[in-house]
Amino acid sequence: MTPSDEVRVPTAGRARPATAPLSIGWSLRTRLAILLALAIALVIVLTTYLQSRVFEQTVEREISESARLTALAVADDLELRNGPPNAEELTQTLREFVETAAEFSAITVVTLEGAAPAVLASTTTGPSASAVEASRQAIERRDLVWSSDEAPVRILAIPYSRNGRPAGAVAVTVSFDALVRLRNTGRAIAAWSTVLSIVSLFVLVELLTRWFIHRPIDGIRDTVGAVAAGSLERRAPVMRRDEIGAVATALNHMLDELQDLHGSLQTQVAQATAELRQRNRDLLDLYQQMFRLREELGRSQQLAAVGETTSAVAHQIGTPLNLVSGHIQLLLEQQEPGSPVAARLRVAEEQLRKVTAIVQGLLDRSRRRLAQEPVDLSQVIDRLCALAHPALETAGVRLVHTGAAVQPIKGDVAQLELALLNLVSNALDAMPAGGELGIRVADSGSHVRVVITDSGAGIDPAIRDRVFDAWFTTKAPGRGTGLGLSIARSVVADHGGRIELTSEPGRGTTVTVLLPAMPPEEKVKPSHA
Repeated sequence: MTPSDEVRVPTAGRARPATAPLSIGWSLRTRLAILLALAIALVIVLTTYLQSRVFEQTVEREISESARLTALAVADDLELRNGPPNAEELTQTLREFVETAAEFSAITVVTLEGAAPAVLASTTTGPSASAVEASRQAIERRDLVWSSDEAPVRILAIPYSRNGRPAGAVAVTVSFDALVRLRNTGRAIAAWSTVLSIVSLFVLVELLTRWFIHRPIDGIRDTVGAVAAGSLERRAPVMRRDEIGAVATALNHMLDELQDLHGSLQTQVAQATAELRQRNRDLLDLYQQMFRLREELGRSQQLAAVGETTSAVAHQIGTPLNLVSGHIQLLLEQQEPGSPVAARLRVAEEQLRKVTAIVQGLLDRSRRRLAQEPVDLSQVIDRLCALAHPALETAGVRLVHTGAAVQPIKGDVAQLELALLNLVSNALDAMPAGGELGIRVADSGSHVRVVITDSGAGIDPAIRDRVFDAWFTTKAPGRGTGLGLSIARSVVADHGGRIELTSEPGRGTTVTVLLPAMPPEEKVKPSHA
C-alpha cells in the first residue's frame, strides 16, 4: 500500500474514506520492548565498565604500592649497612623479594661510581638500560621516578644515600600484563553480557508487556475498529483494574452513551421523516386545493362575465320582443277566424316564445347554484391562511390571524372560499412592498364576522363606491378583470350577508363580511370539517 492509498471503513449506511492514510511501521509492542531492553542493557554496560575500571585501578594501585614498598625496603637496607654492600649477597636478597611478588620482573641496584651510575646488583643477568636511566633520574631528582604510566612493563626507581650523600638507586621492574589481560577479559565479558542482556530483556519485556499492556490495548483497538465499521454493540474487555482497565471502562461507557444517542437520533430521524412526509402530503393537498380554487375562480369569473353579458343582452332583447309580441296579439284579435294571416301571426308568436325561452335559459345557466350545508368559517379561514402562506412570504407580508370557535353558517364552502380568497388577493395586491395582513373571525350576535385588514395605500374616496362594480379595476392592463370584488359581494349576498368596506388613504383598508348564523334547531356538524 502506498501512502496515497485511501483506507475505506465500512459504515452502517455507506463506505466513507478514512480521515488519514494508514501508515505501517513498527508496532508499539516492538518499539517498547527494544527501548526497554536497550535502556537496561545500557545500565548494565555502564555498571560493568565502571566496576571493571574501579577494579583495574585498585589492582594497579596495589601493584604500584607493593613495588614502592619493596624499593623502599631495599633502599633502607642499603642505607643501614655499615660497609659497602656485597654484590652476591645483595643479589640473593633481591631475588628473595622478586620471589615474594609475581608481578616483579626484576630488581636492580645502581650505584654511583664517580659521576656515572653503574649496576651494583640485579636479579637479571643483563639489566635493561631503562632501569639504569630511571635510576639516574631518581638520583638526580632525589625522588621516586616511574619510567612510564601506560606501558605494560614499568620501572620504579627510588634513590638511597649513605652518609648524607646520594649513593645510588633501587629500580624495580613491574609487569602489568596480568592487569591488561584482566582488562581485556572484563571488556569481553561486558560485551557478551550486553548482548545476552539485550536478548533476554527483550524477550522478558515482550512477554510482560504482551500480558499486561498489549492484550488490553489490542482489545481496545479491536473494539474501536468494530465500532468504526458500524458495530455499536461491541465493548472492550476489561482485564484488570489499572490505568488501561480505566480507559477500557471509560470507552465502554462512552460507547453506551453513543449507542443510546444513535438510537435516539434514529428515532428522531424516523419521527422527523414521518412528519416531513405528512407535511409533504398536506402541502400537496394544499396545492391541489389551490389549483381547484384557481379553477373555480376562473370559472366563476367566466360565468360572471357571461352572466353580465347575458343580462345585458336579455335586457336589450326582452323589451323589443315584448313589444313585438303585443303587436302580434293585437293583430290576432283583429283577424277573422280561419284567416290565413292569423295562422301566420300564430307561427310568429310561437317563434317569439321560443326566443324568449332561449334567453331565459341563458339567464338560468349564468346564475350560480349554491349548495346548502353547514359551514365552519373558522376552519375555512384556517385553510385559506395555509393556502395563502407561500404567496404572503414571497411578497414580504406578515400574517396576523386571530381565530376562535364560531357558530356554523349555511352555505356553499367552495363559493365562500373563492369570495374570501378574492378579498385576500386584493389586500395582497394593495401591499406590493410588503406589510401586514390581518384576518379575524368571531361571532357577532346572530351573525359571524370576518374582518380582513391590510396596511396598503388605501382607496381613494372618489372611487370607493365603485370598487364592487363589475369590470371596474385600478390595476394595470393584464393584472385584473375587475370581477373579483363583484363576485365576492354577489356570493356574500347570495348567502344572505353583506360586505362593508372602510378605507383611509395611506392607512390601509378594512373589509368586513357579515354572514347569518344557522338557527339553533338546524345546527349540525359541518361535513367539510
